[in-house]
Amino acid sequence: MSFALPPAAQQKLLAYAALLYKWNRTYSLTALREQEQAVSLHLLDSLAVLPHLAALGADTLLDVGSGGGMPGIPLTIALPELRVTL
Repeated sequence: MSFALPPAAQQKLLAYAALLYKWNRTYSLTALREQEQAVSLHLLDSLAVLPHLAALGADTLLDVGSGGGMPGIPLTIALPELRVTL
């Protein structure tokens, strides 16, 4: 099962990854040390549950202990109608 994201959501996710990398240098939010790894190690991992959320028809999600905001923030960007509590 795959999940296509609109270009606007893709741009927001990349902007989020850039901000995460910027602030990670100061506050150590994740183990991320190279910005190039953010897409595969953080964004795609966070978005891996999208097909399952869609199949369940989920409208709310609780993200406990999200640290740098993952997976909650990427999921909110990908599914803006999903109510996510971090």
